[in-house]
Amino acid sequence: MRLIIYGAGGIGCVVGGHMARTGSDVVLIGRPGHVEAINEHGLHLVTPAGTYNLRIPAVTEPGQIDYKADDVIFLCMKGQNTEDALRDLKAVTQDIPVFCFQNGVRNEDTVAQYFPRVYGVRLLLPALYLTDGEVFAQREPPGWFIIGRYPKGTDELLEVVATKLRIAGFLVKTVPEIMPYKWGKLMMNLNNAIDAITDTSGDAVESISSAARQEFQDVLSRAGIRWVSLDEVEQEWPEITKPLRGELDVKRGSSTWQSLVRKQGTVETEFINGEIVQLAKKLGIKAPINETLLHISQEMAANHEPPGKYTPAKLCKLLRLTF
Repeated sequence: MRLIIYGAGGIGCVVGGHMARTGSDVVLIGRPGHVEAINEHGLHLVTPAGTYNLRIPAVTEPGQIDYKADDVIFLCMKGQNTEDALRDLKAVTQDIPVFCFQNGVRNEDTVAQYFPRVYGVRLLLPALYLTDGEVFAQREPPGWFIIGRYPKGTDELLEVVATKLRIAGFLVKTVPEIMPYKWGKLMMNLNNAIDAITDTSGDAVESISSAARQEFQDVLSRAGIRWVSLDEVEQEWPEITKPLRGELDVKRGSSTWQSLVRKQGTVETEFINGEIVQLAKKLGIKAPINETLLHISQEMAANHEPPGKYTPAKLCKLLRLTF
């Protein structure tokens, strides 16, 4: 089996790096600057257990790969890039299994319009990518994944991939119904926009986070959508609550924060907070907290503004919340 990491940024390179390090056959597809640095100097993977320089083949387009029958795609780009990426992939291969290592709940349905074998992944993997050719895996073990076939089910390929991920050091659980877990992770990711807008996390923005989460719960309740909370995950999978074996002392900005730092021009907020906004519209109601977070973060990205445009107090005022 060859693992093709499509969207080799922070998440993709941490997953691909650890899997290559432990013997898996890996190819990376990423942005030109990052790919050039990896091909010239190797992927610099910094972990709490040590630093690795990994020689992994890297290309910039799916068409640069000669596909084989046992290839598997790990889709790791942000949601706003999924559609274009799939069109490019479909142009060079007609049927390949796709695992969505992505936040949000829309990617799996989008992939299913192009390829018949689709798998959803709820992921928790703190990664940092700010410099081409280098990524930080912030924790040991590096992360955990809940994986299931989309829309429902499990199969032999899923179990083979899960085993390879475990060999690479990740904690993995397979489930027959993945989307409730991904909706639960979506609630956690509502904080990404807050982190990016204020350059602050934790207690200082808890009132904003709490309001965004409550709005999420109200909308999903009205829509009749089941979601699995982190508390429920920890109860059914206590292995993930064990103490970490190591942790890097680095800035822990969210993926949205990192997008603003790298001045990419877009953020994935449409596929996180925006998902709640769109669902609310379908129900004939509003989600003003998440809608405001969506608009501010998108405007910051379009204007290439760095994180921290507003203080928590100023953002609370804009959201009409008590600070």
